[in-house]
Amino acid sequence: MGVMTRAPQRMNRKVCFIAGAGHSGSTLLGLILGSHSDCFYAGEAEKTDYLGNENVEEIKRVCKICGPRCPIWHNFVVRQTEDLYEQLAAQTGKPIIVDSSKDTRWLRKQINVLGSTTSQPFLVLLQRDGRAVVNSWIRKYPTRDVRASIAGWVTQIQRINALFDSFDGKKTQVHYEELAMEPARVTQELCAFLGMTYQPTMLDFFRHEHHPLGGNDGTQFLVAKAQSGRIEKPYVRLSARNRYYYADHPLAIRIDLRWKEELDPAVERLFEEMAGQENAELEWRA
Repeated sequence: MGVMTRAPQRMNRKVCFIAGAGHSGSTLLGLILGSHSDCFYAGEAEKTDYLGNENVEEIKRVCKICGPRCPIWHNFVVRQTEDLYEQLAAQTGKPIIVDSSKDTRWLRKQINVLGSTTSQPFLVLLQRDGRAVVNSWIRKYPTRDVRASIAGWVTQIQRINALFDSFDGKKTQVHYEELAMEPARVTQELCAFLGMTYQPTMLDFFRHEHHPLGGNDGTQFLVAKAQSGRIEKPYVRLSARNRYYYADHPLAIRIDLRWKEELDPAVERLFEEMAGQENAELEWRA
């Protein structure tokens, strides 16, 4: 009678997907969750498709905080023999991986891959007032047609909502504005949702080591700023459009309501006409 061998135990236990339109605060939420001792925040893990591809702009294929020599992503090669999240768990020693990729096709694919493993997927739908998102897009892409930006937001929201509705695993919705105004309460609720013990130091995300791909420069700048002694030469830089806001930003979580002062009233009326229905449940009135 032959000796039975036990299959190696999987290290990756859970994957938390943060789904939402770009500029909705997923970097902030990812960094908060990634500050838990059991979690690694991969950033937009879909960008692992760019690793090692020098034909792709460098900023899209390296760690946004420490750059090309990142201890996690430098020389990281995605193998076809096991899923990405198990590889990241082995690389980081963290059993829970957080992924804030934006492409719903990527998310569906990864959720499907996890279905053949013992890892449990969780889906967090991160919502934000669409006026804030469109205002951020206008600030970043001032020459882009405003109608195209609003229509693009509507399309993103519809795709994300369809993904959320079809997902049959554990899922929840979080408003960026509530996270920013009541971070302790919202983070505690998310930890309970993920089956983790809440750690108050998670809110000091800027004091923890992070290695995200993609994401918001301003929020990541706060990490680099707080860890100037550990990070010899931070990779992330502030653009002119954000320098005025983040250069003097406190190292605490603060809600970003710049759209209330910056958004042209004519654009706000156009947004209401084109996207009012999709934004009805997301509108922030405080």
